[in-house]
Amino acid sequence: MHKSSPDFNLSVRQVFKWTVCVLLLPLFVHAADYVTVNQAGYLPDHPKQAFVTSAADSFHLIDQSSSQIVHRGALTQRTALDPATGMNVWEADFSAWGVPGTYVVSVPGIGKSHAFAISNAAFTSLAKASLKAFYYQRCGMDLSPLHAGIYTHPKCHMQDGTLHSATGESGTVKSAGGWHDAGDYGKYVVNAGVTVGTLLLACELFPERFAADNLRIKESGNGIPDLLDEVQYELRWLLTMQKADGSVYHKLTRENFAPFIMPQKDTEKRYLMPVSSTATADFAAMMAQAGRLYRTASAAFADSCLAAAEKAWTWLEANPTIVPAGGFKNPTGVATGEYGDGNDRDERLWAAAELWRTTSDSKYETYYLANYQSQNLFQSEMSWGNVAPLAHLAYLFSPQGTGDTAAKQNLHAKLQQFAANMLTQADGSGFRVLLKPGEYNWGSNSRPLNRAILLILAARRGGSAQFESAALDQLHYVMGRNGLNFCFVTGTNAFSMKNPHHRPSAADGIKDPVPGMLSGGPNQYLQDDLMKRTFTASTPPALCFLDHVDSYASNEIAINWNAPLVFVAGYFAADTTATGVEKKEAVPETFGLRQNYPNPFNASTTIPFSLDQPGRIKLEFFNIHGELIDSRELGVRAAGEHGYTWQPNLPSSIYYCRLSVENQTALYSDIKKMVLVR
Repeated sequence: MHKSSPDFNLSVRQVFKWTVCVLLLPLFVHAADYVTVNQAGYLPDHPKQAFVTSAADSFHLIDQSSSQIVHRGALTQRTALDPATGMNVWEADFSAWGVPGTYVVSVPGIGKSHAFAISNAAFTSLAKASLKAFYYQRCGMDLSPLHAGIYTHPKCHMQDGTLHSATGESGTVKSAGGWHDAGDYGKYVVNAGVTVGTLLLACELFPERFAADNLRIKESGNGIPDLLDEVQYELRWLLTMQKADGSVYHKLTRENFAPFIMPQKDTEKRYLMPVSSTATADFAAMMAQAGRLYRTASAAFADSCLAAAEKAWTWLEANPTIVPAGGFKNPTGVATGEYGDGNDRDERLWAAAELWRTTSDSKYETYYLANYQSQNLFQSEMSWGNVAPLAHLAYLFSPQGTGDTAAKQNLHAKLQQFAANMLTQADGSGFRVLLKPGEYNWGSNSRPLNRAILLILAARRGGSAQFESAALDQLHYVMGRNGLNFCFVTGTNAFSMKNPHHRPSAADGIKDPVPGMLSGGPNQYLQDDLMKRTFTASTPPALCFLDHVDSYASNEIAINWNAPLVFVAGYFAADTTATGVEKKEAVPETFGLRQNYPNPFNASTTIPFSLDQPGRIKLEFFNIHGELIDSRELGVRAAGEHGYTWQPNLPSSIYYCRLSVENQTALYSDIKKMVLVR
């Protein structure tokens, strides 16, 4: 998210590399008619659609291995003049076909889509690559061929860092390590906040989905999830940014951006910039999270993180208004990323929520409850400048039996309303993306992915099954099912981003960029010179994108954009239920929905379940698209074994049953797949 120096030199291979969209004429709406798909693929039992940008009657699904048509269908018009692209969009729905394989969608008179897989492992490589991208961003260590492959380079920036004169201090602080923030080599505490917060949230809420220890990073195989290992590398650097009084330096950068050179060749002096309350509060929240999540792996490290968090909070208490006044601004002569924010109340709220979760100290909960209703009650998604949603999620997903019941009910209702609003917004988009004109800003691709996280969590807490389907649509968008027919993630296929604004990828002499990185995406505000020369205010917002190293406003990468990609891709990569219908809370050991019998069934089937305590029972039945097709309120049932006989008047297909149990302390659910054969 940082403008580069205008006087860098580019290699021959970097010049004149443009997107396949050929958006060189500012008034040209789109380059051609095409069939867009998620180029990674689709899960067998999830909804599957392609979009077509010109009128036609029908489509064919073709198995690449045999060249045979395996499915036919009619196209339906989705939108006329999609507001973000100006395109007329038709939909090809092949959800009924779930046989694993490699396919293309062919539309007579239009053409064929890129090839894609239908597989339960469709997103496995993406999930691994998006997390491994953080390893490639490591600062201060050798990236060895064993772990980095061809993207190896020696350790860098080992002299970090010198105290800038604006701090009022002199000397140096040993502050090597951490992640390079984006396409530049700076390290920024505020942007680390939402990044670390998102990654640790994924691991805390879905530990089984982020448990992999085989990513081929230096720490792989140590028995600790690689996600936690990778985040710990950043946390250890963050600890060096805290002063003795508890405050935290805002960032560590040069005074100006480095030219396009490899990191080990960037030897200019790098400075710790003045402290800020936004950085300090973000730091407190991250360290409080770490105090919980690393306790099993390393109690000593968890203790050090928690102590640092409480020390930061003490400083925040002593400095109750924003520091510096008006928010952080770059000192005179400094032109690197500012991450300026004139409001630190959301950061303080997040710190309080995480510290309460970790310590159970009532003073932190008191602060949260006194302030939470004025801080973005799920009115928008999280971002580096607005971490209030992370505060609310920390409180809402606190263990059962803790927290204020009324506050949790309020948060739950607001999250469900946000998710419902997102469904309405998706319905108005030709490509089902949660972006509308005005929202295609710098880093726009991160917005639908962060919204997808909230949709997933709303579904987990008993919301509509369509919430998860809408969340998956956002992954489809960044992976190629969009108005550009372009995959925004490096290294995923032949039609993905090739020329990111990313210094190592431009300077390493390797044809392909570092893999697994998410492009910032379309930027209707045209905030770099190349975009201004290429587009005008008349260019549809979703088409304002260039796959060119000079387009830092549309094609840079950043750690805070990759974090929600890790969350969403990892969530669906490990999806074993293969549906948009999910459990609402962790299921207690003595609660259970048993497999129906018989299964497959013809006219009727019995659904057994057990309860560890009395509760109000609800059974919901969903089709393969995640749409609710039947519901049964069974009233309050006593603890023990129970059953319900279902006699649907439905066609042969796969269906899902969700059992929800509400009692005095919590809401639980579980889900099973059933097969009806007529």
